[in-house]
Amino acid sequence: MWEFNVLVTMAQDGRYRQMLEELAPYGEFHKTEFHGVALGRVPDMQQFLETVRQKREREVIAFQDVSRIVPLDKVFTFDLDSFLPKACKAIRPYLPQMCEHRFHVRLERRGLKGEIVSPDVEQALDNFILDELVDLGHTGQIDFDAPDAVLAIETVGNRCGIGFITRELSDLYPFVHVD
Repeated sequence: MWEFNVLVTMAQDGRYRQMLEELAPYGEFHKTEFHGVALGRVPDMQQFLETVRQKREREVIAFQDVSRIVPLDKVFTFDLDSFLPKACKAIRPYLPQMCEHRFHVRLERRGLKGEIVSPDVEQALDNFILDELVDLGHTGQIDFDAPDAVLAIETVGNRCGIGFITRELSDLYPFVHVD
């Protein structure tokens, strides 16, 4: 499997090619089978995000076709039976960052309609995290209105990427957010 570390969604219909051309100098980006969704690999995530931010501030038309960018730290492939266990394993390293903080899980599913139900998975993973935090002697709080962080889970067919989106990250880079 090609290792990706960023998911980009399109702001406008019909400009997929232009979006990919604009992103190309900063990494390797590929169209997916899902409308308006590209997966990419950038060598330096911080530098990529900063470049997009600065160009958007300086040039009105810069990255206008980009709706959102989701940095992804963990990626894996899955089948229906392995999705939840693999997701739990992949989110374990984030537990220290969630201790004593407000958070929630957001799953953006593309494909597998009716087979993976986003609200059910989100609730299961929120509960998994809370239980794990208690086992570690910590607490956390689910908060949808003003979370300190969101654990973004992005599926594209049978590929999954997970990113940890802090409030500070989305404040600095408004295009880094979850829907």
